[in-house]
Amino acid sequence: MGPRSETRRTSASAFAESAGDPRSTLGGEVVLLRDGSSVVMRPLAADDHAAIASWFAGLSAETRYARFFCWLEQIDPRTLSELARIDHLNREAVAAFADDRTTVGIARYIRIGELGTAEVAVAVADDWRGRGVAGLLLARVAARAREVGIERFIALCLATNDAVIRVLSRLGKTTISPYDDEIVELQIDLGRTDPGAAHASRE
Repeated sequence: MGPRSETRRTSASAFAESAGDPRSTLGGEVVLLRDGSSVVMRPLAADDHAAIASWFAGLSAETRYARFFCWLEQIDPRTLSELARIDHLNREAVAAFADDRTTVGIARYIRIGELGTAEVAVAVADDWRGRGVAGLLLARVAARAREVGIERFIALCLATNDAVIRVLSRLGKTTISPYDDEIVELQIDLGRTDPGAAHASRE
């Protein structure tokens, strides 16, 4: 294991240690939102099933479909366990917590295939949409990805989900191509900033 790997391991360990009490500011960040409300944003702890279940409960049926591409009334144990697999290196998640400790949003990446590529996703509880939570979460998870050598994000989105496509496109130069009749694939270059979705190219 070379020096770069050692640096990544040390950074991942420090990041893991910051995950704990949802509203604690230790290792987290109190963020003021557009409407004057605030959330605490912090890395999600590994195996934090309760935080993920809280997040899922705040998503409407339509938002769940947009995130998982299927109609889910409840989150099954296998999916919950998979979402809770976080190592702060190849699998990362950053969450936003409200004052009552409910999880109002999660952005995550999972490294896939080549070491420099990861799949990214985000979803925010319906009551908290429109306040900038998704963009703030994605900015933090993208920063974390860059720290561990990830250079490109890939995201699958409903073709009609303009809001998520727009906020993802702000992470870097983005190419959008058809995936199937309902879904598009975004490829985002994390090394090249792109100020808005208006500059994303479609193939």
